[in-house]
Parts: sequence; structure tokens; C-alpha cells
Amino acid sequence: MSYKRKVVTFSLYFAKKERVWMKNIKLQDIYLGENDGKKEAVYRSDFERYFIDIDYNFEKLQIDKYFLVLGRKGSGKTYLGQYIKKMAASDPLHFCDVSSYKDFKFQELVQLKSGDIKPNEYYEIWRWLLLLDIGKQCLEDNGIPDCDAKSKLNSFFDANYNSTKIDAKKIVEVTKKKQVRGSILRSFVDVSGGEKLEEGSYLDYIDDLESVVFQVLSHSDSRYTVVYDELDDRFRDDEYYRHSIISLLKAADHINLKALEDLVKAKIIILLRTDIFSIFNDPDLNKIKRVNTLKIDWGTRVSVSSPLIGMIVSKAKKSSILMSALTDEEVFRNLFPQDINGINPERYILERSFFRPRDVITILNLIIEKYPNSDYFGWKSFLDVKQEYSEYLLDEVRNEMYGHYRDEEIDSIFRLLKNYNKHFVVYQELKEYMENNQFHYKELDLEKMLIGLFKFNALGNKWFNVYKRKEYYTWAHRDEKADLDLNKTMVIHLGLREALSM
Repeated sequence: MSYKRKVVTFSLYFAKKERVWMKNIKLQDIYLGENDGKKEAVYRSDFERYFIDIDYNFEKLQIDKYFLVLGRKGSGKTYLGQYIKKMAASDPLHFCDVSSYKDFKFQELVQLKSGDIKPNEYYEIWRWLLLLDIGKQCLEDNGIPDCDAKSKLNSFFDANYNSTKIDAKKIVEVTKKKQVRGSILRSFVDVSGGEKLEEGSYLDYIDDLESVVFQVLSHSDSRYTVVYDELDDRFRDDEYYRHSIISLLKAADHINLKALEDLVKAKIIILLRTDIFSIFNDPDLNKIKRVNTLKIDWGTRVSVSSPLIGMIVSKAKKSSILMSALTDEEVFRNLFPQDINGINPERYILERSFFRPRDVITILNLIIEKYPNSDYFGWKSFLDVKQEYSEYLLDEVRNEMYGHYRDEEIDSIFRLLKNYNKHFVVYQELKEYMENNQFHYKELDLEKMLIGLFKFNALGNKWFNVYKRKEYYTWAHRDEKADLDLNKTMVIHLGLREALSM
């Protein structure tokens, strides 16, 4: 047998063997995760095995200067926060909490603002909250020897909160009463003896609290990390929210710098949506963005080399011992052996996403739920979930726009596009259509809302370059510096068309 024939024979043999292996694996055996990082951490005890450290952000967070993590909704910020906590749990000298601000009413802080100039009026209350969170961790650490500062801190919590098991809502509720028993931070008082404590505003005692917390930290060899997440849950583009988060970022920066100066191991980490951070206007934040910030970015490549395709392959291989024996390319081609309406699978998946893990996981999980006993993601399965996936993606856009625009504006612009019912939109034609049907779109600022849809990726621009004789497309999620050009044709995102009845 010639060498060439031997190579072909062996190639066919291994290809056949590969397919036999894959026949033993069903889609229901593949774990790709949930589209909610917080729930995945609860549902799956070994979720950390499936974590993908995109751009080594987890490793970079071990570097002292990084504390702010920015990313789009659905990019994996919460998953990263839960992973930080899980990894800390394996180290007896690392105390870590994820502090959720879901349902937190930022307007509650109005009564606690200081006399500082805007937008720093909430700086002191955030410093108070952050110090208390670190203080709670210190008191949970039995490795810290008894000392005067530890006794003061323990008595302070007993006198004011009766426990260290308190959240931000409870702290704010107690603090608003302006009956903080803070004199105990200055000189030790035996609370159990019934001695009357001096009461006042938290502002009277915040420097004392910081001094005591850092004294306690100086006696410890442990690490303390508090991760702040879900700060966008009640987001509204108003002064309360903007100034509150700006103040939080500055307070976190202050405490992290002090920890480094005092040579103690305490760190505040903040997870925040990129679109929210972009509305803040403060000179100090530019320094934080340049020096202290990491960004979760899954790239824009529409190819099998995309990190999002790599994520699918990695999670699939970790789901199956049989699959782990194959190369990445073998796994992908076996899971996705077919084009979908003439489009290769990687292009089909990525072009219908916003280049976020949440989108890719959602479309594939829909197929797994519908075809659990299939051994691959076939063309028909993608077409069968198009409508449901499109409705999911539309909800995602609406949710992301929420807070930036009024509900009525969001409803109105999507109703207009649905009724206009064209994939490719010319601004003047759309404007004329709206004016001819003005009764349905009263007070709709068309230009403003189209710019909003571009910002949140519901539509992009397309144009033909006559010199290169080629069509080009511009999308905000693929070029963050891009702006909508109303003189160019607008195109509705592929993933949204079914939900808009196109």
C-alpha cells in the first residue's frame, strides 16, 4: 500500500472513530452553563470548572491597582464575581463576599449625603458602607488576635446593629436615624454594663471607624475582598444614581489606596456595566478608567477562532471525558457539522448575538432543551428556535435601554419598526411613514431613539464602498467608537427580526 493511500485510510478510520465517540454523547450531556452567572453559581456546585478567564481578568485582579471591572450586560461580570468568591473559599486566609445591590433604592442615600460639592455628596456614606463591610469580615476572622481595636469594632457592631449579619439596606435604615453610637470607637465602653453611649450622625464618627478598621487589619495576615455587584438593578439616568455611583467609585479608590499604603490586604472590587459608566462625567473617573479598570471583552471576530466559540468548545470538553480526548476543532465540527441555510455555524451563531456569552449560551440551551437526545446541533434545530431566541434578544435590548430611556419611548420605537416591517431602513422614508401614522407615535423623538437603538445594537449602518466594490456594516458592539449615520442605510440586527415579525 502506498504512503498516500495509508494516510487517507488512517484519516478515514479516525474520522469514523471520532463520530462513533460522538454518537455516545447526547446534547443533554453537555453543560454550557446558565445565562445568569449568579444562578449558575447556585445551581452548579462545580461551576468554577467551566469558568473562562477571558483576557486573564481574574489573574489581573490579583494585581493591586485593578478594582473596577466594566462589561456589557450579559458579558460575564457576575460570573467573574462568583468565581472570585469561590476561589477565595479554597484559601483559609482569604475572606470574600459578593455584596448584591439588587433592589437597593439609591434615593435612600439622599438623607445621608454630606455637604461636599456635587457629584461627591455621597462619598462619605459610601466610605461608611465599605468600611463596615470590611469590618464585618475582620470580625468573622478568628485568626485576628484580641486587641483594643478589635474589641472596639465588635462593641460598635453590637451597639448599633446587634450583629454582623447585616446588609446595606439595614445599615442605611439605622444610619438615617442619626443615632449612631460611635463614641465607642474612640474609647472602649463596656456595653454590657449598661453605660449610656453618645449618639450622633455617622459623619461624626466616620474617621474613627476608618482608623479602627485599619488598626484591626494591621493585626491580620489574611486577605479581605468585597465584590459589589448588581448595581444596575434599579438604574435610572438621574442625578441620584449618577452621583451615587461616582461617589462609590471614589470611596473604593480611597480605601484601596489606603490599604496599600498601610500594607494591609483589603480590597474593594466593583462590577459595573460599560454603558452606565459611559454616562458619568467627572475628571477623577478618567484616572480610574485609565489606571484601575479592566474590561470584559469577547472580541468581534466572526470566525471559529472567536473566544465565544472557544468558550463553547471548552465547556463541551469539560462536560465529557470522551469529548475531552478530541482536539478543539474536532469537537466543534462534530457538534456543528452542518451549515444553516448556506451559512457556516460559527457565523450564524455570532452574527445573531451581541458577542456576549449570554447570547451564545441561550441559543444553544434552547436547542438542547428541544433536542436533548440529538448528538449534534443541526441546521433544523437552529431554525426551530429562531423565534424564541429572537424574543429573548429583544427583551435583552429593552432591558439594557431601561433607565436610559422612558418605557413609553422604548415601546414606541419598537412598535414603529415592527409596523414599518423592513430589514433595511432609510431614515427619510421611516420618518415619512411615522408622520403619516402620527397618531400611533405621539411625541416620539425619532432621531434620538434611533441613536439609542444603534448604541444598544438593535440596528447598525450599511453602505457600499464603490472603490473596493464591497458592502460594509457598522455595529456599536463591534466598534465602540462608531456613531449612527442617518444618511446611510440602517439595518435591523439579524437576531431581532423574528421578534419584530420581519
